[in-house]
Amino acid sequence: MTLTGLFCRIKNIETTKPLSILCRSFHDIDVYTMGFPRGDSLGHPNIFRAVKQCLPGPYTFILTASKNLPKQCINYGPGNAKYAPKKSIGVRMPDDPITKAIVEKMYSPLISTSVKRQTEDEWILDPVMIADVYGKEGLDFIVDAGLRVAEPSTVVDMTGSLPKIIRLGKGPPQPWMVSEDDEDEESRHDYLMHPNTR
Repeated sequence: MTLTGLFCRIKNIETTKPLSILCRSFHDIDVYTMGFPRGDSLGHPNIFRAVKQCLPGPYTFILTASKNLPKQCINYGPGNAKYAPKKSIGVRMPDDPITKAIVEKMYSPLISTSVKRQTEDEWILDPVMIADVYGKEGLDFIVDAGLRVAEPSTVVDMTGSLPKIIRLGKGPPQPWMVSEDDEDEESRHDYLMHPNTR
C-alpha cells in the first residue's frame, strides 16, 4: 500500500478525492506545481504578485501539478468536475502557528485533508477524540495543541484564465478573484494588470 493509500484508508475516503499539500514556501510550490504566472509582455497578468499578499494565509490554490509531484497525489479521476484538470493539486501555505511550525521542520510538503469524516457535518476538534477515531485506523501519532478552531480555507482554482473561487471560506475574496457566476472578468483582468491604479 502506498503512503497516499494509507492516508485515504485512515480517513476512509476514496482515492479519487482531491488532496492538497502544505508548503513551506513559494519555492516548494514552484517545485511541485507549475507555479503562479509571473506575467509577461503579451498581456498575461502577474498573478504571483497578487497571491503573495494572501500567503501564508487561509487559502487553497488549485494549480497544475509538476512532474515532481507523485502521481498518487493527483490521481483524482475524470469524474470530479468541481476540481479542474486531472493533473492539478491544491496548495496551501498555512498561517496557523502550530501547522506552520510543523511544516517548516519538514524537507518536503505534507499531504493534507480535513479532519472530518465524509458522513459528518462538523470537524473533530478534540485531539483525544481524533486519536480515538483514527488511531484504530492506523494513525501513528498526533500533535496535541489543544482544541483548535476549524474554519475551511477559501479554495481558488488557478488553472483557468482567471482565478475562480470554488469555495468561499475563511480567506476573504480578493478583487482579482472571480466567483463561479461572476461575469465581470474584464475588470478582474484589468485589476491584475494594473493593481496600483485602483
